[in-house]
Amino acid sequence: MFTFVVRSKRDADALRAMVQRFYSGWGVEVKTLHGARGAEAILKAVSSIVSSRGFYIILLGREDREAARVLEAELPPNAAAHVVPKARVRNARLEQLYVETLRARARLRLAASWGEDSYLLSWRGRRLEDYTVDLSFDNFIGLGSFARLVSMLTGSEVGENPLVLRLQGGLHYVYNGVRVRALLEVGDEGYRPRARIMEGEPVSVPLSRLVDANREVVEALAEASAGFLRSLGDFDRVVVPWSGGKDSTAALLLAIRVYGRRKVVAVYGDTGTEFPDTVHYVEEVASRLGVEFHRVYAGVDEALRRGAPMPNHSNRWCTGLKVRAIESKIKELVEGRTLVLIGDRDAESPARSDRPPARPGPGGSIAAAPLKPWSGAAVQLYVLSHGVPLNPMYSRGFYRVGCYMCPALRNWELYAMLHDRGLCIRLAGSPIYRRFIHSRLYRRRGEEGGGAENPG
Repeated sequence: MFTFVVRSKRDADALRAMVQRFYSGWGVEVKTLHGARGAEAILKAVSSIVSSRGFYIILLGREDREAARVLEAELPPNAAAHVVPKARVRNARLEQLYVETLRARARLRLAASWGEDSYLLSWRGRRLEDYTVDLSFDNFIGLGSFARLVSMLTGSEVGENPLVLRLQGGLHYVYNGVRVRALLEVGDEGYRPRARIMEGEPVSVPLSRLVDANREVVEALAEASAGFLRSLGDFDRVVVPWSGGKDSTAALLLAIRVYGRRKVVAVYGDTGTEFPDTVHYVEEVASRLGVEFHRVYAGVDEALRRGAPMPNHSNRWCTGLKVRAIESKIKELVEGRTLVLIGDRDAESPARSDRPPARPGPGGSIAAAPLKPWSGAAVQLYVLSHGVPLNPMYSRGFYRVGCYMCPALRNWELYAMLHDRGLCIRLAGSPIYRRFIHSRLYRRRGEEGGGAENPG
C-alpha cells in the first residue's frame, strides 16, 4: 500500500531499518530520489516515482523544506510530502522516524483547503485558519441536520454542510469557509454536547458542489486503493462485512470496482437493536448494486431481554456477539482464495492505525483495508460521487452509525436522536431503547444533584 521516498541512499538505509522494526508485514517499499537536490530536481525525481497505484510518502530533511512546499502544491492526492525535524532524514532515530511517518500519513489523510466556493480535499486552495494535522485527527462533512443541531447548541446560525476537523478529546472545529464558525465539544456523559460560536459569517456549501469539486480527488484515492488491492493478486470470492456506515459502504463500492459484482458478497450483522433506517438502507442498496447479500442475526436484543446488562465501555459484550456472527458467516462463504475487504481507517483508532493493510482473515481468508489512508470526508464524497446515497442516519446529524443502544454513542448522537421527533416516535416502542435512554440520562443523577432537565 505505502511507498516511502527519501532523497539519498543513506536516508533510505535508515528508513529501511525503521520499516523492518515498525512496519513488519506491511510490504512497505523504500525508494530514493538518487540524491536530487533543489526543489526543481526533487520535483522531477518524485514525478518519476509516484504513480496512480498505492500511496506515497516523501520524507525530506529540514534542508529541503522549500522543496517540500513546492511538492505540496504539485503532488497528486495519493501522495504527501513531510519534513522531518532534522537536517537530513538519516539523522533521526528510528523511533522518531516512525513517528514522522505517522505524521506524514496524517498529512496525506487530512489534506483540506478552501476553493472559490467549496472545501477541497487537497492543499491547493486557500489555507483554512487554525487547521492543524496530527496523528489521530480526522475530518468529515457535517451533513443534513448537523449544522442545524450546532446552531441549536450555539444559538447562532451555522452554514450547511460544514467541513469538520475532529481533534483529540472530543473537540471539533466546525468550518464555514476558511474560518472556524463553531467549536463543538463531544463527550461520553450526558445528552448535551457543548458548543460555542466563533467569528465569521455562516457559509453554506451545496452538497452537489462539494461532490463535483472533489470528484477528481476521491477518484485518485480510489484508484490508489484499487492498485493496492490488485497487488494482492486475484481472488475467487470477495466478502465485505457491511455495517451500513460510510466506510463499509465505500469498501463495498471499491470491491465491485476491482472484482466485479459476481465475486462480491456483502454480510450485514443485525444485532436486533439496529436503527430502522439502517436495516432499510442496506437492503435497498444491496438490491440496487446487485450484489449477493447475507443478513446474519447477532442476538443482542435477545440477550438483553434475558437480563444481560446494558453494554458499556468496559463490558462491550455486544460487539463480541456481532463479530462472532459475522465471522461465522464469512467462514461459511470462504471459497477458494477469498478476500475479506474491510472499511477500517487509520483515523478511527490507534489500534486500527497499527494494523497492516493486509493480514490473515477468518477461515483462511486474507483481510485487507484499502481505505486506511482516507479521511471521513473522502469516504463520504466517494460514496456520493458514485450516485449511492449515504445511510439516512447521517442526514439526521450523526457522523457515525451503530446500534441505538451502542455504548460508543456519545452525547452528540444522543442529542441528535432526542431532537429528532420522527426517530424518537419510531424507537419509543422498544423497551431496550427506553432502558438505554434512561440509563444515559440518569446514570449520574446522584452526582449532579437532581434529575436531568427535559431534553425534548
